[in-house]
Amino acid sequence: MLRSRLGLLTRGSLRCYGATRVARNGARKLVLKDSNRPMRVDRELPDPNKGKMKRRVQFLGFAAAIAAALTVIFNYEKTESPVVSNTLYHLRRSPATAELLGENIEFDGLVPWVYGELNQVAGNVNIKFHIKGSKNAGTVRLVADRETPLDEFLIHEWSLTVGDQKIDLLSEDGVKTL
Repeated sequence: MLRSRLGLLTRGSLRCYGATRVARNGARKLVLKDSNRPMRVDRELPDPNKGKMKRRVQFLGFAAAIAAALTVIFNYEKTESPVVSNTLYHLRRSPATAELLGENIEFDGLVPWVYGELNQVAGNVNIKFHIKGSKNAGTVRLVADRETPLDEFLIHEWSLTVGDQKIDLLSEDGVKTL
């Protein structure tokens, strides 16, 4: 009962409600709406090369959009990394930085951008980013590396440049390594 309602096998043949039917012997039989009129193509087939340039431009636009999205995603990962967060935390608590930049120290610009390599797994940090405060704006540079994953980072340069004045953040009292 259920099989016949679902259109499954009924007495050795398959029920089909489309244009073809399967006979009992397994051969397909073509059923046309109007058997007096045979099937034929009355118009010219489309040219597969038409619009080739348009498809190429669309593909290049898609590839550029994907590349831009990946760049923004990778930069977001850099801005949210612990190295950058700890650097900003130290800058906000540093009296010398507060004297130059003022209060409310944050990334400069509409979109924060971290330039350079930030690979903590390989042990290479060579970054630069722009910050601003209530008084001034400046550039932070951090260069550090480590030999093995078990070692701590050895900081080579950690500086803040505001205009033509450069502060070495490593020489401040109470500074710890990353």
